[in-house]
Amino acid sequence: MLKKLDWFIIKSYIVPFVATFFIAEFVLIIQFMFVYLDDLVGKGVGINIYSELMLYAFLEFVPMALPLAILLSSIMAMGNLGEKNELTAAKAAGVSLLRVMRPLLFIMIMFAGISFYFSNYVWGNAYLKKRILINDMTNKKLSLVLKEGVFFNEIDNYSIRANEVDKTTNMLGDILIYQHDPTFKYRKVIRAKQGQMQKSDDGAYLVLTLYEGEINEVMNPYNNPMEKKSTLPNQKIEFFETTQKIDISSLQLNRTSEEDYGEQPNLLPVFKLTKIVDSLQANYDTIKRTLLGYYSNSLTVTREHENFDWDTIQPAYYHLDSLLPQEQKAVLKATVNRLNNSVNYLDNRSSDFMNRAKYKAKVETEWHRKFTLSLACILLFLVGAPLGAIVKKGGLGIPVAIAITLFVVYYIISITGERLGESLVFPPYIGMWLSSIVLLPLGIIFTYQAATESTIFDFELYGRFFRKIGTSVLSIFKKKKA
Repeated sequence: MLKKLDWFIIKSYIVPFVATFFIAEFVLIIQFMFVYLDDLVGKGVGINIYSELMLYAFLEFVPMALPLAILLSSIMAMGNLGEKNELTAAKAAGVSLLRVMRPLLFIMIMFAGISFYFSNYVWGNAYLKKRILINDMTNKKLSLVLKEGVFFNEIDNYSIRANEVDKTTNMLGDILIYQHDPTFKYRKVIRAKQGQMQKSDDGAYLVLTLYEGEINEVMNPYNNPMEKKSTLPNQKIEFFETTQKIDISSLQLNRTSEEDYGEQPNLLPVFKLTKIVDSLQANYDTIKRTLLGYYSNSLTVTREHENFDWDTIQPAYYHLDSLLPQEQKAVLKATVNRLNNSVNYLDNRSSDFMNRAKYKAKVETEWHRKFTLSLACILLFLVGAPLGAIVKKGGLGIPVAIAITLFVVYYIISITGERLGESLVFPPYIGMWLSSIVLLPLGIIFTYQAATESTIFDFELYGRFFRKIGTSVLSIFKKKKA
């Protein structure tokens, strides 16, 4: 049963955690939007599509924002308690630092479970949906926005220009429309003094109501794009009012099916990755045995024995010294050819073998990532909480600087280990657990320092120390001058 002290510690932690978590998510989403800003602006897809994209990005960044928020909020919460001397009061009452951290440790275990759930199930779906939506928006043509005096060429087979555009009423003035037939059977030019633009209910068509103009159509029955003059006369039609219906379905957002992307290792849950790893390992071992056997057999050529009769089913072995010079020459030539074929075969198979090994390493990396991200929630808390107790500073000053520095170091180690594991420099499990291996002793050291009232981060103490050294140096110089 939780005591009043536990509830007090939890309340002191929850507020900065919620604030830092959403701040971290906001920063990550803003960074993501800056990267894809040029591809997403001006597509005219509506606020619902952008909201959907933001939701996918939010869910995708949870496994990254959660450890950062835990680290920062741990430093802030424990720093606030230390700055207000509440930790000192708790220690005076016989409550150790580990006892103060205990309720938060249970919360970290819960956060680790949440992180694993998001990494294992939610992250892959959110990432895939976000990736598909970005690609669809990138491939989408610009939305129908007419600028005065500028041709709009995004509609297939059409070029539209209006010298006057009223965006409020969608009224157009001095309109020029070129219709380009892809088969070159005709060309049409429409001019109008005024017009009004609106879309159909389903958004698939642009309906232009034109006033006081003419339609010029040139026929070309020879279907020749290089033909400059038509064999048929122009057809000219004057009108007071006419309606042109233009297909603009190409400007709409076409959603791609998730099935088109297949199954990628970084999108799969643990149980599927486990099956893939087992299958790859069995295939890996088979190919390895085959290559080693072939490699060994290709190097059995000695001066004493050689398979000479290549045309027989059963190999015949001869003593090379007992053969005639011409026969020896034939044996050696056959041996060289065999070795060359072996080298070519081994080169090709070795390349395939390495590609399979790298793919297996990539799958194993993704398997371990699910667990390392979860464990990071606990390890970063074990680093941040005692560090906050040592620093004894709350707010967004020193805690933020320390948290960002530690998280950047953690992230660099994680990325470096991941790259080394995927490139087979290290086994994937060592590469992915490298950051945890570094964090664990760091957390133990900070916890020990905090529990023993260390002054490792007492900047005033350092200031006094360096001032004392400076005073001593100055006194020495004064004595020398005297």
